[in-house]
Amino acid sequence: MVLEEISYDSTSILVVIPSILTANVCVRLVIEPVVLPFMSSSQGGVFQQDNARPHTAAVTQRALQCVDILLWPARSPDLSLIEHVWDMIGQQMQRHPQSAITIADLIDQVQQAWNSIPLNDIRHLYGKMHARLQACIRNRRF
Repeated sequence: MVLEEISYDSTSILVVIPSILTANVCVRLVIEPVVLPFMSSSQGGVFQQDNARPHTAAVTQRALQCVDILLWPARSPDLSLIEHVWDMIGQQMQRHPQSAITIADLIDQVQQAWNSIPLNDIRHLYGKMHARLQACIRNRRF
């Protein structure tokens, strides 16, 4: 499992989770070293997470108490822009398929794909967000 962040102006480092993601692992490997510095550098930024249990646990919420968090209802449409970024990563990796690779090779390939995503592509996703939200409202997906 890997975790990452995007904003209109930047991307975070890609964090590889070497074990099962628990709330404590999330705080130790992601929130404290990556999310908090990233959010403090994003003036006016609002953190969106996917309501996975490690993200909503009390220990995680305490670690994020100084961050503005977007309230996101359970069972709502996944409008997270990061999902589209993962589609871009998948497309890049399909262009260079390998039959037998190690976990280390796979991590390296994902890291390279992550690092090669142009910021303009991410900004384009942000530009389309209003239309996506309107489509969900129009189709009563909330």
